[in-house]
Amino acid sequence: MSTSQDMRDTSRVVHDRYRLCGHCGNFSSASEPQTFCMLCGTKLIDACPRCKEPIVYPTARFCPACGERLVTIEDPARQIV
Repeated sequence: MSTSQDMRDTSRVVHDRYRLCGHCGNFSSASEPQTFCMLCGTKLIDACPRCKEPIVYPTARFCPACGERLVTIEDPARQIV
């Protein structure tokens, strides 16, 4: 027998949030105290610069909401330091 307390709201999916390096694509969990990328030193972003949608896909190169490019280097191995 099901009651209203037993029913769960499955209409909303909760995603983890991430911080993303817009230069090399490195990422960290938003729950970590990291502000700058450990690989290249660029300040991490936690939302799309254009539409302010939070970053919930850590390997995204483009914002799924508006299409804005989030990472400038597609292959960090090609980067010359």
